[in-house]
Amino acid sequence: MARIFWFRRDRRLQDNLALNSCAEAAIADGDKTVIPVFWLNGAEFESLSGLRQHSLTESLKALDESMESCLEIVDSPDMSGLAEFAKSAKVDFIHATESFDPEGIAEQRALVSKLKGSGIELVLEDSYYAVKPGTVAKPTDGSAYRVYTPFYKAWFQIGWQAPAELSKGFTFKARSGKSKIPKPTKQASFKVKAGEAFALETFRKFQSRAIVDYSENRNRPDLSGTSHLSHALAHGEIHPRTLLAPLSDLDGHTVFRKEIAWREFYADVLYRNPHTLDDYYEPRFKAMRYDTGAKAKAKLERWQTGTTGFPMVDAGMRQLLATG
Repeated sequence: MARIFWFRRDRRLQDNLALNSCAEAAIADGDKTVIPVFWLNGAEFESLSGLRQHSLTESLKALDESMESCLEIVDSPDMSGLAEFAKSAKVDFIHATESFDPEGIAEQRALVSKLKGSGIELVLEDSYYAVKPGTVAKPTDGSAYRVYTPFYKAWFQIGWQAPAELSKGFTFKARSGKSKIPKPTKQASFKVKAGEAFALETFRKFQSRAIVDYSENRNRPDLSGTSHLSHALAHGEIHPRTLLAPLSDLDGHTVFRKEIAWREFYADVLYRNPHTLDDYYEPRFKAMRYDTGAKAKAKLERWQTGTTGFPMVDAGMRQLLATG
């Protein structure tokens, strides 16, 4: 019997441990078939900016092409659509990479609820991080690190496995044969490039172009001294393990590793403190004074549009608006 793999923020084939687990289970079943699925809330897609619409579309196109147009898009307002797709496909298992953020956890719980009584099991493995959120803890009492530096030291000591190649001996298969990747309904300010191949090529260029001097040049706005991989990491087109694997003890490599660790630290904080999604990590900061009303709205708009009057701030914001 085939198994479903639910792609989420892991839109790649290489170094995807949850996908490998799904494939190997399908091989052991004797069917050797994996049905790749991406769940999409069409209404939410419509609400995205033009840049984000194009970004998601290009990411899905690249993923679909890497599987010879086998990607199934399930468009529904909630997890009921994915549950119904699985039931109609007559599978016993849905595999996915585990999410540790509030929205992702809510999706997982909702899907399990919708699958109740169907006999279909949701299998969650791995994460979007080199070290799973909630893993790094103080050896004295098992509590979380609230400060980055000791977190980094413990995170580095735990380590991570080497990147894994895609398992062999299985086949991707579309159930319907019709992949309906959404088309953007809004314009983007520039042509968006996305996908696993583009992410890997961007990393290769960073390794040859900038990583050696990263410790200094990442702070130089007149140079292209950064990795340009934020988008790829957000979509899961490349895994942090892939970025960490070739790093040495050179200064640039060490600083780049620490930047990746900052991302993992914030993920750990959010997992352990889901209230920080829209509230303070430190409650004492609630006592800070804020501008409110029209005055605050006007200041926010000037910052967002790069018109504050502070040249460096404005240049950075205008670049963000232009390039995403």
